[in-house]
Amino acid sequence: MRRLGVALLVASVFAVALRWESFVAGGSDSYCYMHQAQRWASGRLQVPEPLALEAPWPNAPLTFAPTGHVPSATVPGAIVPVCPSGLSIVMALFVVVGGIGAAALVVPLFGALLIWATFLAGSRFGARVGVASAGLAACSPVFLYQVVQPMSDVPAAALWMLAVASATGTRSRGSLVAGLAAGAAILTRPNLVPLGVPIGLFLLFRPERAWSARLAAAVTYAGGAAAGCVAVALIQNAFYGSAFSSGYGSLDALFRAEHIAPNASHYLSWMSAAHTPAWLVGIVAPFVLPGALSALYATMVVVNVACYLPYVMFDEWWYLRFLLPTIPLMLILMLAAVDALCRRVSPRAAAPALTLVTLLLTVVCIRVAAERSVFRLHLLEARFARAGTYVGQRLPANALVITSWQSGSVRFYSGRRTLVWDGLDPAWLDRAIDFARERGFVPYLLLERWEEPLFRQRFAGSLLAKLDWPPAAEIGSQVRIYRSEDRERYARGLPVTTEYAR
Repeated sequence: MRRLGVALLVASVFAVALRWESFVAGGSDSYCYMHQAQRWASGRLQVPEPLALEAPWPNAPLTFAPTGHVPSATVPGAIVPVCPSGLSIVMALFVVVGGIGAAALVVPLFGALLIWATFLAGSRFGARVGVASAGLAACSPVFLYQVVQPMSDVPAAALWMLAVASATGTRSRGSLVAGLAAGAAILTRPNLVPLGVPIGLFLLFRPERAWSARLAAAVTYAGGAAAGCVAVALIQNAFYGSAFSSGYGSLDALFRAEHIAPNASHYLSWMSAAHTPAWLVGIVAPFVLPGALSALYATMVVVNVACYLPYVMFDEWWYLRFLLPTIPLMLILMLAAVDALCRRVSPRAAAPALTLVTLLLTVVCIRVAAERSVFRLHLLEARFARAGTYVGQRLPANALVITSWQSGSVRFYSGRRTLVWDGLDPAWLDRAIDFARERGFVPYLLLERWEEPLFRQRFAGSLLAKLDWPPAAEIGSQVRIYRSEDRERYARGLPVTTEYAR
């Protein structure tokens, strides 16, 4: 009966994710994953852009690398993704079968897997803890925020939770499944490779099994996890010129000791705001429930946090997503501790008390998710698709769109070339436009409203940067498209008409 209830919960998570999903190639991450899914599906991973090789300005290849991408270190003129390849490879399988629209199923499916794996991992402390953990994890604001976006946070978390659930189970093939899941998780989020170590140690020192069985399980697990490490090394060598390089930059720039204290404060406050301070009860779990299981879960939480404490600092609450691989384990430890403490006080009241705590927390979590626009995200992100579609339908085939924040979405939805203005030398705007015209392109400026002051400031020496003529189009009052030729016409007193599109 419990499994049926969890199955309905899993189905509900999948349905909710599809209903409110923002499957839009919008920001840096979402465009990176969706574009690379298309590249993996086509088999053409690095396609040179001739303009990147011909342009005369400094760092020209960088200006033709849209958001979420950098110039290739191995193929001149080509771009490579900043993001890891794991999610895009899975999406590519769906793209091959049903086109890019079919890839919208991937993250919701991983979301369903995450909740099922949380149930299995939580059930190691008892069936009711498993059910409660699955229900609370399904309502976590950060989980709900990420399960409706084409990003790797939920897939990575689902794979790590599958590895934990498989490693802690009793099935003979559990170590193999755990290893393969860990390898896939590493391919999806390579920087979390340290999370694989506690699982391997758990299998190696699992007390209830004979030494030979433990050694065989650990070796089997390590082999599956190593496959993911090898795949990451091969891909990074092909894209960035070294197995130890990534699209995010040097380790010195990303990780610093001075980040630790501010990040610790952020994660503590974000976690408490999203799940209430009740999650701190999980700290006592290893003491009220001593053993290898509690040690494994707590260690993985510590390792996950340690991976991100020195990392680059961010100010938005949704960067709690970095801890999503072990947030379900935090919730399991919390609920297991509550259940254990209640059983010590009154065994008969333990089940009702755990149910009440879980229901109260789920109500709070859903309310927090609603307040933080989780269920409106698809409306907020829709501007990327609208603007890109408009470019594809209304601008000429030879348009060169000078943009930044929408440099990925414009390419994705319109097929038009883009030039990223915030990578362009401040002295080169006018000459870059002249270069485009000489090559037979019609230059357009596409800017979100908040970008316009930054654009004016960067190119203060250019008259075009004044943006002192009516735009050719305005999309949803958020995005404006300027035709460079219109400025001269407007200065001569000729009318310039703005098309307003929703």
